[in-house]
Amino acid sequence: MIGVKTPTRKCPRCNYENVPQAIYCFRCNRHLNDAPVVNGLDGTGSLIEGALRFIRQRDHSLFEPGRIERLRKARSKVLPENLNGEPLTCLSCGTYNLPTATHCTHCNAPLLIPDEDFGTLLRLSARTNVGKVRSNNEDSLALWSVDGLALALVADGMGGAAAGEEASRLVVEAVQASFAGTERGSDTLVALSEDELSKRLHAAIDQANRTVVDRAKRDASRRGMGTTATLALVRNNRVFVAHVGDSRLYLVDPHDRTISQITNDHSFVQALVASGHLTADQARYHPMGHVLYRALGQSADLEIDLYRHTLRGGDRIVICSDGLTRHLEDHEIAEIVLQTENPTEATLDLVELTNERGGEDNVSVVVLQVDSVGSVGEA
Repeated sequence: MIGVKTPTRKCPRCNYENVPQAIYCFRCNRHLNDAPVVNGLDGTGSLIEGALRFIRQRDHSLFEPGRIERLRKARSKVLPENLNGEPLTCLSCGTYNLPTATHCTHCNAPLLIPDEDFGTLLRLSARTNVGKVRSNNEDSLALWSVDGLALALVADGMGGAAAGEEASRLVVEAVQASFAGTERGSDTLVALSEDELSKRLHAAIDQANRTVVDRAKRDASRRGMGTTATLALVRNNRVFVAHVGDSRLYLVDPHDRTISQITNDHSFVQALVASGHLTADQARYHPMGHVLYRALGQSADLEIDLYRHTLRGGDRIVICSDGLTRHLEDHEIAEIVLQTENPTEATLDLVELTNERGGEDNVSVVVLQVDSVGSVGEA
């Protein structure tokens, strides 16, 4: 049915069409039940900043105080300028923050704060790049935080150009809609049992898959689109993972300088390796190396792998699309993330080296570092 769109929730402020289950607008972060305040706001911040500059240059008494305050609050939700990588989204209110933020700039909710019980503090960075060959980026990734815990997602879209971009973007939006806001239990994540956390991750990916499938059914131009999804939640000294596809999650141990692939690739070539029909080196250059037997968008019923792992101070978690692992060996990934104590530098170095070696695909990477509280700030 060409031209028939998926039911969406249109933002009253910027008119962006959000996934049906969304509470906050993915573009401008406004609560979708709110009435419009500033007509025509496009989410870039230029219109808001221009209006506030005009007010500052003139007599404030000429303008309604409430409107000025609403403009200032709207500006606080705009993506920060000169951001190092992807933003950190507050799970309480959906506002973008710098990836080093300890508290949300809008609602003041605690974000990346020390865990006093376990003596740990998360630091993180996420970065995506189109690469050196492709003309468009079909990867999407995101970071969220509240109360010292963090969610990270990498989604590598497939289906060609707009379709792949759409699939991966829908997954990011659907995951955010599953967790952001007290209506979705963002304030309970710190207290949920481990089994409940795993169920929440599973449900979020399942809902994201159904969103992709539904969009493809309703729009013929999106038929066949799909995406990987690797979603990790780090709380205290534990990481919980929901995974589909061939994006990967690694654990890098600084104590013995080893790297372990936690997730399994859902590719036909990897199945041949597991069955002994191919070696790992043969699989690396196999022409069907990136053909997946499991991905979001294939069907409404999806098998989702779940993992849990205990973390120690200094551990790094690396989540990446296959654009990175196409050019870098596992041991090289470990060396790069261990040569710096700054996750922002690590993601930048990983992307730059991938592109130096050809950048044949889009490349996306997240690095989460678990610091012992006593060592924070010593680097």
